[in-house]
Amino acid sequence: MGIIKRQSLKSSIVNYIGVFLGVVFFNFIFPHLISKEYLGLIGLLQNIMWVFAALPGLGLPLIMYKYYAQWKDEETLNHFNAFAVLAIAIASLLFIVIYLMLKQPIIAFYQNKSPLFLPYYLLVIPLVIVQAYMQYFEMYCTMKLRVVVPTFLKEIGTRLLIILLVYLFVYKILNEKQFIYGFAVAYFISWFILLIYAIKGLHFKAYKPLAYLKDNIDIKQQLAFGGSLLLLSCMFSIQNFVDGIMIPAYLGLGAFGIYGRPLVLGQMIHVPFRAISQISQPIIRQAWFENDIQKIKNLHKSISLNLLWIGGFLFTILVTNTDAFFKLLPAEYEEGKNVLYIIAIGRLLDMAFGLNNEILYASKYYRYIVYLSIFIVISTVGLNILLIPHYGMNGAALAVSISLTIFNICKTWIIYHKFGFHCFSKHYITLTILILAVIGILHFVPFITFMQAHMFMNALSNIVFKSVLGSVLFLVPLYFLNVSADFNDFVKLILSGKIFKGGHRMDEL
Repeated sequence: MGIIKRQSLKSSIVNYIGVFLGVVFFNFIFPHLISKEYLGLIGLLQNIMWVFAALPGLGLPLIMYKYYAQWKDEETLNHFNAFAVLAIAIASLLFIVIYLMLKQPIIAFYQNKSPLFLPYYLLVIPLVIVQAYMQYFEMYCTMKLRVVVPTFLKEIGTRLLIILLVYLFVYKILNEKQFIYGFAVAYFISWFILLIYAIKGLHFKAYKPLAYLKDNIDIKQQLAFGGSLLLLSCMFSIQNFVDGIMIPAYLGLGAFGIYGRPLVLGQMIHVPFRAISQISQPIIRQAWFENDIQKIKNLHKSISLNLLWIGGFLFTILVTNTDAFFKLLPAEYEEGKNVLYIIAIGRLLDMAFGLNNEILYASKYYRYIVYLSIFIVISTVGLNILLIPHYGMNGAALAVSISLTIFNICKTWIIYHKFGFHCFSKHYITLTILILAVIGILHFVPFITFMQAHMFMNALSNIVFKSVLGSVLFLVPLYFLNVSADFNDFVKLILSGKIFKGGHRMDEL
């Protein structure tokens, strides 16, 4: 099996186990155990961490992504590792100074609607620094074509530690302060394990940081690229998480606690995209380095089609089970039902546009995406400011999905204009009709009462029933319509039994 399929499959499995843990505990168990304000506080700390982590990161992971193929020996990488570790440390100190200077404006922003956040203002600092280092070491693992361990730590390991913390808090073994500060400890533990894996398993070395500067004839170009991509990283972080920062200020932590449940469900559609994108990055980078445009074109088209049918399948299962999902939550969470639809549509469209980011990142036209990101972030923030006061959490979801779609349209146009190819094919029409048809059929399947006076089990039974029915209605036609050769090959492997015997091989994408 090719490296993309092999690592993507493993990473997707790990991702979905992590998503399963997150959905089951954070979406359906914790709302019955802790208040929506505490759920909102955890979400706010995470969103601030993800937005600010790009600053001390300095774009260094992306420099490694861009130039790794050009570094002819491991010694250059080792010098860069040392430079990066030192630079992130210095940038972290600068971040601390700036963050402390912004204390009063930040506190004033949350004081009226989210006062629970104020005692934990300083907790953001260690969270941001740990996340900055975490992102660098994740990229190092990606360059070594090993994404399963970092994915496990991010998606499963950290979640398990936070789940443990919540139960210790619920059973009053931890008080509120210990519970919230333990949240930062959980992220530190995950990063420390990743560091050990990188050193022991992937032979991470870092020495002579100044040698990277002295012996590098392309240093100016590389640092300029890193600076541009630092701006881009900041823009992406703001675009992806600004809703989680603004909702607590406008509507309160409780509203964000509600908003976060359908947000997580809607983002489940995107899990395969993250796995495939992560392992595709070094392949695309190498193809650019070799100027193999045809390989990039083929990869873009085939992966985009696979992402659309996977996303379409998950979208169908998700939206047709929305009523049952919300029956598993306290009644007050019904307010977030429309958020699920809006976010799910936005994420499905994002998958349909394929690997736009990854292609532009690695190309010589990466600056276009930087300029475009600035415009999109301004639009996203503006849409949030405009829509949240009028439409509440639905307005925040609309702002995210609208800006994401516009962003993808623009990136697709740039790729087509500069390189002459896009990801679309006639199969997109077939898949759209299939998605709408299955949703239409399942819409008329009523909520079935399997057990009297047991709403929880009835909801679960309906989810299982509709998911199985939806899977048959979607996957069987998908196979016979011959939309995806990769899907059909995989089904044939299962039907032949070869996949259970081992020894089979699938060509690399």
